[in-house]
Amino acid sequence: MSAGRGPYFGPTKTKTSVRTVEMPEIVRSALVAHEAAVPGVSIEVSDDTDPARPVRRMASPIFVNEGGQLVRPSWWWQVWSAMIAETGLSGAINLRALRHYFATVLIFGGANVKTVQLAMGHTTPTITLNTYVGYWPDAVDRTRSLVDAAFCTQSVPGQVA
Repeated sequence: MSAGRGPYFGPTKTKTSVRTVEMPEIVRSALVAHEAAVPGVSIEVSDDTDPARPVRRMASPIFVNEGGQLVRPSWWWQVWSAMIAETGLSGAINLRALRHYFATVLIFGGANVKTVQLAMGHTTPTITLNTYVGYWPDAVDRTRSLVDAAFCTQSVPGQVA
């Protein structure tokens, strides 16, 4: 949504913006609970995904409040700011920070760069590495350990036991 304009669908930022992202069970459960607690609504929206042929169509948004109204950015930031304050965290923790958190959870969980690239929607693994290379800090130690493990499974001449 933009100021002075109602909800609308627009074109994606890049061709890799359209992708399948796996939904963890904790997210699925939260969405199911939200849908059970909040009434479903249908609204008419502008669909500008093809800028040459804008149309109006019906949509059933997921994120509506208890009154069945669309969640507006101003409402979202009020709720978000209150939640951040309750945690005692400082600084500006925004949606971009959540995106980076998601990437680092994947990285620290052992995901390879290609998996993280696809999940983040980056066009190349290079973009992923340039953005998150600092979060793969154990790469040198891990490489050394892998080589040690490969050679230590066999008797190596001159090796002290």
